[in-house]
Amino acid sequence: MSKTIFSSQDTRTLHSVSDLPLVIHPGTLHPHWSDAARAKGFDLIARVRDRLHVALRCQTCSGIHVARHSVVMKAQPLCPHCIETRWRAAATAAGLTWLGRDPDHRHYGRYLLPCEHEVRRQVSFVERVAAGTVSVRCETCLVRREKAEALRFGWTRLGRDPQSKASYRLYRHHCGHTQRIAVANMRWGQCDCAGCGQSWTAKPSYIYLLDIRHPGTRRHYLKLGYSSHPAKRHKHQLGLPKDADVEVLRVVAMPTGHDACAREKAAHARLRRDHPEAVAPQPEYADLMNVVSEIYRPQALAILHDTLDRIEREVATGACIRTPNDLSEQGQIAGGNNPETPHSHPVVRTPVEAVTRNPDAMLQDRFAAWRDRLPILDRHWGLTG
Repeated sequence: MSKTIFSSQDTRTLHSVSDLPLVIHPGTLHPHWSDAARAKGFDLIARVRDRLHVALRCQTCSGIHVARHSVVMKAQPLCPHCIETRWRAAATAAGLTWLGRDPDHRHYGRYLLPCEHEVRRQVSFVERVAAGTVSVRCETCLVRREKAEALRFGWTRLGRDPQSKASYRLYRHHCGHTQRIAVANMRWGQCDCAGCGQSWTAKPSYIYLLDIRHPGTRRHYLKLGYSSHPAKRHKHQLGLPKDADVEVLRVVAMPTGHDACAREKAAHARLRRDHPEAVAPQPEYADLMNVVSEIYRPQALAILHDTLDRIEREVATGACIRTPNDLSEQGQIAGGNNPETPHSHPVVRTPVEAVTRNPDAMLQDRFAAWRDRLPILDRHWGLTG
């Protein structure tokens, strides 16, 4: 491949070997080298630099470049001038201005966008832009647009997502709380601050584990999810038959709905990756409930408990659950991504301390302490006396 590119002024006015702006090597130009170069679209001019390199003139554009003689003999030399002409044409077809090759990578070039910002792009990507299969965007304009979108709703864009998710950014609310939010949600204002907000994202929530049994079909499943009212979740939103038996096996208190959502999604991703055999396929329960995921086989009970154990430890060491006094004046739950449907009855506040699992205690003993403080659990199968 070429090592040196000469300007058109130098190469197209070449009259003799002495006109080359290179050190001429006094070696012999072997006839078979010249024949091989001519057969591949080049004229061999001279040996240059050292005994290994030769100067070639392209028969198409008359541009001169330097290549190893082994490339001439064993491969197909490529004219960098023709390649750059093709790249320049692709840039024009894509609506960009070619500024030159990227000095750090041979597959990249520098381009000027219609917005007058300079960018570095892979030349094959620009060729796809010219073909209409993809589009080019300006990072500078994108950041400015995202900052303006965030300011409309009282947020400040801090930067890229610290967890490296391409569709998320890190924002700071005017109250000082920082939060990861999907760009699409911020664009439409479908987000709430988990620090000072009035919607489900800022209010305490629970990650729950349900035991679902259907006597008619003898089917048995486990469901891991999050909700501010686990009992109401299965009573009103899962679409289960009336004869289905559901028991809340366990709940883990979370400081906010935002935290519950994030940890629950991460738990499902880990379970699908590490224990795919525990996941129940959706066609098996499609006629039983109106969910399409988060359903596991009963044999995965120990795995799910281990998952909740890990979440409990993470919350206990890394989260600060707000006190009931901080939550006493909260408004009604908002819509958006709220996993709960609107409920007309007053919301009964639950204690904020996390439920600690005692492996030696029975499930009934573990939930006994919750009955007085969470009356809705008294209407659960398996929890009434």
